[in-house]
Amino acid sequence: MAAATNIITIASSPAATTQKQPPSSHRLPTVSASEALQELQTAAPEAISTTLPALDSLLSGAATSTTGGLERGKITELWGPKGAGKAALLLQIAARELCRGNRVVWIDGASPLSMSRLDSTLERQASAVSGTPATSEDVGKHMESFLHHRLPTLSHLLALILHPRPHFPSPGTSLMVIRGFNTLVDLDYPRVLFASSGKTQQQKWQAGRRYAVLGTLVAGLNKLAVLNNFAIAVTTGCASRVRTDSGLGSALVPGVGGAEWDGGVWNRLVLFRDFECRFVGVQKCQGRTLISREQIGETGKVVGFAIEHDGTVRQQGSTGGVAIEDPRNKVIRSPPKPRKRVIDEVADSEGEEADEYGWAETDEEALTADGPGDDILEQAPAGNAGV
Repeated sequence: MAAATNIITIASSPAATTQKQPPSSHRLPTVSASEALQELQTAAPEAISTTLPALDSLLSGAATSTTGGLERGKITELWGPKGAGKAALLLQIAARELCRGNRVVWIDGASPLSMSRLDSTLERQASAVSGTPATSEDVGKHMESFLHHRLPTLSHLLALILHPRPHFPSPGTSLMVIRGFNTLVDLDYPRVLFASSGKTQQQKWQAGRRYAVLGTLVAGLNKLAVLNNFAIAVTTGCASRVRTDSGLGSALVPGVGGAEWDGGVWNRLVLFRDFECRFVGVQKCQGRTLISREQIGETGKVVGFAIEHDGTVRQQGSTGGVAIEDPRNKVIRSPPKPRKRVIDEVADSEGEEADEYGWAETDEEALTADGPGDDILEQAPAGNAGV
């Protein structure tokens, strides 16, 4: 006889007899599509101030705004040559967020961050917020909320962004800075490999793989920013591009490009120096490009700023948070030169009715009438016929 089979009744188990919790305890509240759309339109996006009122107004899209700046959940690209002021501006933004009680993640891809420079910037911001001189204890307390990473390769950055640790980023983080992003990309996937036409299969693979990696990375950055509700600021260097259509010389462009990367960047700022003046131009704002593809080298809407001897970034040439354009400082641009015709546009001489050498039928008739007659050629000696 077969052994009796033990049958477990689920309904009679103690867990099943307990009272079920209401759905509202473990589910999100139900919201209609119209209510969600209305809430999305009325709620203003959270932003981090750039400490430059005119720049905040431009990024918010309003004439005057106190809530503009680097929008949370989005990526802002800052590009420009070395010494333009990218690190100084981001250090002041990061110090302001630390003094407000938020956390900041700083990732170095190129040169390491100067901690003494961060301490001095944080001391100035803490003194400005409290109204009293900040002590070393206050600076040390704020430094506890500052997380610094030094990533030597692009693989480390991909692992950190695409496969973050359980406690990364920490709760309360409002800003993430990736400094020298183009250096990491150029080391593994160079922008221009070699000038020669003969490239190996490995070099061709690297040239095509660069944009695929950029698309994956910018998608991971956007996902990380949206899920944790913080702003991401990425600094890139410069590259040169020849403007063949306009006839002008080469112009500076962002060090990282491509349709995948441009589609994931929400704001794009260019920082540059003109003699003793510094400027920041808004080229892309809220996902909308302010300059066309034909305007390579244009700066967009410009705001002037200065860096004091102590490292403080101050705005210049503005009143009430709105940038003022001085008509005396108009930029005089070089006139465009006519574009040279390519080989396909040059007409073929065969089948053309017009004479390329400028001879006309009337010129030939006049030359025949004025020149020597045929009788002179007939009187020439036979021995001189070949002369």
